[in-house]
Amino acid sequence: MPNRTLSKLRNFRLGPEWKKKTGQLNSKLSEFSRLFESKKYPTPDELFFEIEDLPSMGKEYWFLHFCAPPREEQVILTMGRSVDPVLVNGVAVPEGNAQQGVVCAAVCWLQSSNGKQVIFDSSARVRLEKGREKNLLEARDGGSKITISGKYPHFDVELVKGGKKIFTARAYHPSEGKHHEMVHILANPVAPRFGAAMINYYFEFDGVLEGKKLSGKAYLQKVVATMPLAPWNWVRLQFGNGAALDVFTGKPFGNSSGLRFASNYYFEIHGRRVKLHSLSIQTYLEGERKIWVLSGKNFFCAMETYALQPFVMRQKTTFRYDEYLVRVKSFALREGGREYTLSDLGGGVGLAEDASGYLF
Repeated sequence: MPNRTLSKLRNFRLGPEWKKKTGQLNSKLSEFSRLFESKKYPTPDELFFEIEDLPSMGKEYWFLHFCAPPREEQVILTMGRSVDPVLVNGVAVPEGNAQQGVVCAAVCWLQSSNGKQVIFDSSARVRLEKGREKNLLEARDGGSKITISGKYPHFDVELVKGGKKIFTARAYHPSEGKHHEMVHILANPVAPRFGAAMINYYFEFDGVLEGKKLSGKAYLQKVVATMPLAPWNWVRLQFGNGAALDVFTGKPFGNSSGLRFASNYYFEIHGRRVKLHSLSIQTYLEGERKIWVLSGKNFFCAMETYALQPFVMRQKTTFRYDEYLVRVKSFALREGGREYTLSDLGGGVGLAEDASGYLF
């Protein structure tokens, strides 16, 4: 089955209108890349603070993650859309346009000392304002809203439910490590006209969650893509001493296939990234009892789930995206002459994603 599917993808041909629209987006993504690398335009906000005119199969989404290890409070804000209407958790999310504010799928939730709370569970209308002093991205659904304002390298984030501020944060440059990076993917040997661009911001933050001060690490991302959504696993962990672990594995033919596409696995400590190779991901049990194990040469990490939020999207196909909050139970890494254990890192928490199905 995988070989036949690959053959079909290699022989896939795009119509002239689709080629035109995809070419326009590719041109925009190339311009974003030049903008990012140019000394004249040193910030990547042009991609983050933008609502795109998406072509067929186009998608864009924003993702914000806040955590404060070794504490288990986390805040996750996800907003996204495809060019075609979609059902999200059973709620219809129609097409929109950038001038009126687009309707996006939105699943935003948090874990505090008071337990889990869901703020958005289906859709929100997203609008954008650009200014000399600051940019504003706002998502609103009734009396709940998310606002992201500012200009790189300082962003203010506010989450409101029923008129009450639930979470506020001031994000700024981390004390060490990368501040941001652009990932620009257009050359694809299987489907060369598909592509994506994303901006990843790495921040520290100071904030207030449900009336209590909270400080830690923030990860903000914007993605623009012209490709189907296909299965993946992503694990991003933060540790008490500032270290981080990032592991992404694409599973284009699902769990039953052995084919995996790995991105740049890394462990970051004191601003230095250590590349990890040939990691495997195993899971045990289901739901909020799920156990995650990452392993490879000279590496082992075991995590247990303590909260879960599902995200189901339906068009002609179904795509399920589950977000798990995890705590690290065991960690071991030997790198050169150095060894790291969980006690060296000061405890760890983070996010594990499990995506299955397809959305075209």
